[in-house]
Amino acid sequence: FKYPISHAQNRMAQSFAKLVDGEVAGHLAPDTNDPVVMAKHIKALTYFLRADIVGICKLPPYAVFSHSSATGEPIDLRHKYAIAIVVDQDWKTSSASYGNDWISTSMGYLAYSNSAFISVMLADYIRRLGYPARAHHVTDYQVAVSPILLWAGLGEMCRAGDVVLNPFLGTRFKAAIVTTDLPLAIDEPIDFGLQDFCSKCEKCA
Repeated sequence: FKYPISHAQNRMAQSFAKLVDGEVAGHLAPDTNDPVVMAKHIKALTYFLRADIVGICKLPPYAVFSHSSATGEPIDLRHKYAIAIVVDQDWKTSSASYGNDWISTSMGYLAYSNSAFISVMLADYIRRLGYPARAHHVTDYQVAVSPILLWAGLGEMCRAGDVVLNPFLGTRFKAAIVTTDLPLAIDEPIDFGLQDFCSKCEKCA
């Protein structure tokens, strides 16, 4: 909060907290029961909303938190699918930073607030199709992000903490999740050689 723009971005992300869930339409929209077609449609829409990478997986039950970190109340989330939304933190700004200009915090919050915007918009859209959907973003995650990114084919686990490394963005991104019962074809985990590389490099170790 020492940098005014990151403080403003955090406030913007906080404003999306009350929009993570909502009323579901009383009837199903026509032609929404084909998982392959709907997966392509949802990905196209998410890219339209300015996501950088999108992946879909079944929601692993172990990725759902037991209790809310904000309220302490038990979480009952039984959606079938998870849509992973990745937003780049901006390489151009990162490469121009001197490290003492506080811009890195702003880069993080910009990606957080943008991913929050995309996730609440996407979840709202899916609910209007007649299917339950909930957004999970920086102010209100009910799921662990890393397992979902892994199963959605957006990267591999790396040694830089409990995070997934993407082959194009590295760890320079923020992610939001939308969980839903909308029928969706799922992606597969990927292997681009990261585990083998890390076992030989060991510099960060």
